[in-house]
Amino acid sequence: MKEVLIISPYFPPIGGSGVYRLHRWTKYLPEFGIQPLVVHYDRLPGEPLDRSLLGELSDHVERFPVRFVEPSGRGIRAWLKRDAGDAQTVPAGGGGQGPGAVTALVGWLRDRLLIPDLSVSWLLPARAAIRKIMRERHPAAVISTYSPGAAHLLGLWVKRHYGLPWIADFRDPWTDAVVMRKRFWPLSALEGRMERSVVLKADRVTVYSEGLGELLWKKIGATRPEKFLSLGPAVDTDKFDRVPASDRKYDFLYTGALEDYYPLEFFFALEQVNERRQASGERPLRAGIAGKTGARLRQTLERFTRPGWLDLLGYLPHREALALLKSARCLVLLHTEQGWWVPGKVAEYLYSGKPVLAVVGEGELKEMLAKFDRVMFGPDERGQLAGLLEQASALKDSPRRIPKELTARGQAGRIAELVETMSERR
Repeated sequence: MKEVLIISPYFPPIGGSGVYRLHRWTKYLPEFGIQPLVVHYDRLPGEPLDRSLLGELSDHVERFPVRFVEPSGRGIRAWLKRDAGDAQTVPAGGGGQGPGAVTALVGWLRDRLLIPDLSVSWLLPARAAIRKIMRERHPAAVISTYSPGAAHLLGLWVKRHYGLPWIADFRDPWTDAVVMRKRFWPLSALEGRMERSVVLKADRVTVYSEGLGELLWKKIGATRPEKFLSLGPAVDTDKFDRVPASDRKYDFLYTGALEDYYPLEFFFALEQVNERRQASGERPLRAGIAGKTGARLRQTLERFTRPGWLDLLGYLPHREALALLKSARCLVLLHTEQGWWVPGKVAEYLYSGKPVLAVVGEGELKEMLAKFDRVMFGPDERGQLAGLLEQASALKDSPRRIPKELTARGQAGRIAELVETMSERR
């Protein structure tokens, strides 16, 4: 097998949405003759663990966890409590009550001074681990994935120091992030230079969407370089087919993280519908959120949990989330107005065959969804949404055919092709 070094700080047993893309690629790369050597965080303070993901990886996948001490209060506490183990959990809502004034000020300064981000403290330990791997193994290429920023800085270092062909993968934008802390000058200029260096020096750049790719390649030129490849959301069809549907059933289910800057009129519209249904003696339509929610958002959502028709389930292991998804009547997609942003859950939503109610802005996501049947688009306006909810929940399941590039195995095959091509030219 051809060995490939993969720098993916977010990787199992850490759970959460940031791990799935590289976990899926790594799971299927051995089928194409690639042995992944994965360098990742040993833990991530405040994030859940999902050890079930490790059980999906073959013996051909080798992991090299590197201790990460996050430069924050929670990071120091986690480092001191070295025996925390599986106690690393997230409450049902997904977080705490929010920082005090002093803690908030320290965090504000830290986020504007540390570049590329909190992962800066991982650079030196990860370099030491990679040096050892390079002495003992012979990887044919290196793959790094953003975020966090340390991954690409390490990929750039490996490219320069060892001359390995390099794939720089972007799951998220860097300096154009939706929630971006404004750096102090000249740190902001330095970070922009880091980003441009990665895009320029990488042999191939894979991106989550065409729009995200455009944000990046416009930083280095006026036309799209041939080395850019868009690989968007993907579903692990083998895993999906094996997971049984949950006994717990929701009329509407939203999976993934949800923040207060997402469109939220869906919940107010559902409140109107349920008030009308209860007045006429009908049962209320039930909704569930299977994912982390911010502290401020939970305060807003409490008015809907009190009547009993909304459940905040918090972060769930991936298998449990898939089981709920397969038992739901209708899947809900709430997304911001960022035209380039395509969430990872889209492929699972489509493959499920479930009706989808999408409250999304114009852009690449809407264009993708419009190609499939039983996807209802609604505005972020409660009156119009209320009229769509009962229609959406009454639609029936029906299988959808999805293209190969939206499957985990299909994307892993494409990555394997890139590795083979780059290593032959070396």
